[in-house]
Amino acid sequence: MRYAGKKGFTSVSQKMKREGRALNLSQLSNMIDKLISEKKAELDGQKIVIDLKQLGFTKLIGGGTISRPIRVTVDRCSEGALEKIKEAGGEAILRTQAK
Repeated sequence: MRYAGKKGFTSVSQKMKREGRALNLSQLSNMIDKLISEKKAELDGQKIVIDLKQLGFTKLIGGGTISRPIRVTVDRCSEGALEKIKEAGGEAILRTQAK
């Protein structure tokens, strides 16, 4: 067995607990209708209101596109995701701001 060093390895499960789960914007876009039908998201006028923490996600990443206006509450959000959400007429509320 080879020596792994003083610090050793970090398991994937420990890393996920520390960093949380991320969701792509395109994945969120594909889930919207299902979330509404399951009452995990709601309509507020023209905007769809989603709390990603309730779904088990802590970060929203800007991969893909979104065409509907959403109001999403999340712990962390990439700059790309913020821009795309604003372009679609929506908004992102970061949990640090909500406190």
